Order: sequence, then structure tokens, then C-alpha cells
Amino acid sequence: MALSIKLVRHGESQANVGIVNTWEVGDHTVELTPKGHDQARAAGALIGAEFFAGAIAYSSPFRRARDTLDDLLTGARIDRSTLLHYEDPRLREVDHGYVSIDDQRAMQTKYGPFYYRFEGGESPADCYDRTSGFLESMMRQVLRVGAERVLIVTHGLTIRCFVMRFLHLTVEQFESMANPINGAVVTLAARETVDKPVFATGRWAVTGIELVSH
Repeated sequence: MALSIKLVRHGESQANVGIVNTWEVGDHTVELTPKGHDQARAAGALIGAEFFAGAIAYSSPFRRARDTLDDLLTGARIDRSTLLHYEDPRLREVDHGYVSIDDQRAMQTKYGPFYYRFEGGESPADCYDRTSGFLESMMRQVLRVGAERVLIVTHGLTIRCFVMRFLHLTVEQFESMANPINGAVVTLAARETVDKPVFATGRWAVTGIELVSH
């Protein structure tokens, strides 16, 4: 089976530009900005209608992910009613807790970005665990319906956790990945079909991920 998975980070949100703070309003309620809607429609046009034929789509239940999926389909000129789609809470953003993230940066550095659990929230390692469970469920569904293409609309760190789990990357490789920009499209596919992969393991490779510059 020539499986291709495209992971899309939601468009620019009001939290991304400082209009709201997630720990004050509730992360799941944060809306896209006008630019974020444009980014999502552009990502849909980039992916194209052909990808969606017989595809399965999954999204985070957070508002900015839901709205991004709607805009993606608009950009790709796809009728939502024709798409097999599921929302999965395991695709939500990493929970940063109920206090300012900036106030926890020193602790995060001390205990490690992958391992530090935000106060009242979770760590990227926790996000990795739930993403692993999602991947197992997703693959069973892919095999059940014979799908060859999967779209996942989610959040930056969740995308990195998914790529880490899918390709069996190390913690150091996870930390070398930059957070995808808003509206970015990350592709996991057979190695021979991926031009200039960022990481490759066995027969699988990823492109669309940027590495942290030093």
C-alpha cells in the first residue's frame, strides 16, 4: 500500500499573535485570524483535490483546527460531505496548564524540553504517548477501509510527536525539529517518493519539516 500522510498545522491563531492568552481563555476556544484562514485555504489549494479522493481526514477538536480543516477543503474545492472525517481529542495541542508558559521556561530548560511537564498540564512526552495511541487507531482504520491517503489537521508540537513516533526518531531528533509554521504541510510517505527527506527510517521518510537553526 502506497500510504501518504499529510499533517497540516492550523492557520495563524489569535494566540499566535498575542491577541489572547490560552491559559486565560481556554486553549480549545482560540480562533484563527484572517491571515490564518488565508493560510489554511492556501494549504488546501497546495494539497489539491486529487489527494482527497478516497482519503481519510482527522482533526484536533480545538476550534482553530476545525476551522482550518473547513478552509482547507474550501481551498481544495472539496465538499466536506464527501470526505470520511473524524475528530480525535488525542490530536489536541500539548496542554500548557493554567499559568504563563514564559514563567516556566527556566524549569523547562533545566529538566529538558521533551520531559518537562507544564504546571497543571503535560509534557511533550505525554503528548507523544497519546499520539502513539492515535497512530495505532489510525492505521487500523486505514487498513479497514483500504485508504492510501490520510490528512491530519493538528498543532505544531503534536505534528512533531507524530513524526517522531512514525519514524521512530530519538528525543534529540525531536528536539532538532522546529515547530512547523502556521499552515505548513508536512508529508510522510514512501522513501522513494520523497524528494530530499529531512528524516528517513526504513521505507518511510518525511518532508516539510524544518530543523532548528543554531
